[in-house]
Amino acid sequence: MEKDKAIKIGLLVAIIAGILIWGINFCKGKNIFTRENIYYTTYNQVEGLQKNAAVLLRGYKIGHVKDIYFTSSKYDQLTVELSINSDIFLPTTTVAKIFSSDLLGSKAIDIILPETTTSEPISYVKNFDTLNSAIEASITDQVRIEVAPLKAQAEKLLESAAVAIDQIKYVVNESNGEELRRCFVKLQGAIDAIHHSGVTLDTIMTNGDENIQRILANVNGITTNINEHSEEIGTIIANFSSMTDSISKANITETLVKTESAVTELNQMLQQINSGQSSIGALINDKSLYNNLDQASTQLNSLLIDVQKHPKRYVSFPIFGSSKEKKEKD
Repeated sequence: MEKDKAIKIGLLVAIIAGILIWGINFCKGKNIFTRENIYYTTYNQVEGLQKNAAVLLRGYKIGHVKDIYFTSSKYDQLTVELSINSDIFLPTTTVAKIFSSDLLGSKAIDIILPETTTSEPISYVKNFDTLNSAIEASITDQVRIEVAPLKAQAEKLLESAAVAIDQIKYVVNESNGEELRRCFVKLQGAIDAIHHSGVTLDTIMTNGDENIQRILANVNGITTNINEHSEEIGTIIANFSSMTDSISKANITETLVKTESAVTELNQMLQQINSGQSSIGALINDKSLYNNLDQASTQLNSLLIDVQKHPKRYVSFPIFGSSKEKKEKD
């Protein structure tokens, strides 16, 4: 009986120990009942990646980080040992990328499979092979990248605001403030003048309503007369257009050419007269002829004077003389 109890107690302890070991490994992300392959990958830095961190494929956990250690004594690289389910076959170009799995900055590894086509032959990594590595920018880095332009703009805005504040201080100081107040006073005066002009205009429009109505009536009468005599106005415009067409069709150029030719011939004739080449020119330009005519005129004048003084010398009356002789003879 005591031997059976010891066996039962031993079996119970073994079962409890197995459950405890399985539970501890399960809490660490390990499954002792699943066969796993070991793969390696190297990074310049692991960005806070810890042991037992999850290894995900398209968001599904396929393994965990088994160990992390420095690759060499130079401490320039770190090797990450990955434990992945053996039923997962990874192509040789698979990339193990470290990324932030939550907003708190916890790190995990994402297995990124290459894009392949059915026509291409695929080769797979084997147990203890090395995978390609990559590191995704952290949320802090992304925020820093996004915020950097905003920060620069905010700094420029603050600088502009500081300049504007300095200018406002310069404007509102004691000396410039007085000038500013004067400007406001003048502006108020201008506004008052505009208001007074508006009131005056309103008064004119109100008091002179009859005159304005009369003016509008006259304008309306003028437009009415124009509309009533539109046909006559159209006829006048047509006649004027016809006259302008006739003038435009007249051979004014030929008339001007003929006029110019006549003026040229008249000019030539006057030149000939002045030069004495023609008979009229000889008559005008011959001084001896002028002298003879002047002398003849003088002599004729003397003759007329003498005739007036002594008409009997030049005029006889034979009628009267013959009658006397007849009488004497009888």
